[in-house]
Amino acid sequence: MGGRGGYISYYEGPRAVSFYWEFGGGGDVAVIVHVGRTSGWCNQYPWAAGRQREILVRVAQEVIRQRAPECMSDIDESGGYIYFRERKQET
Repeated sequence: MGGRGGYISYYEGPRAVSFYWEFGGGGDVAVIVHVGRTSGWCNQYPWAAGRQREILVRVAQEVIRQRAPECMSDIDESGGYIYFRERKQET
């Protein structure tokens, strides 16, 4: 963590996928993680081809567990983002 953005990584043994994160720009979006479009995964991470959704779900769960327990995630595979939104407080 540092400043208004930074990098997080997903590791499987010696293999890694890095993502850029930044604080949300307004509304209920607290954090945006840039994960890249599906088409780019096959080229950049051939070992993870076909597993993008599985990996993004794991990343989202860990971000919530470690840093954002008050948020829920919305994975946009086609756009290449994970949005973390603040959970609505029930009144």
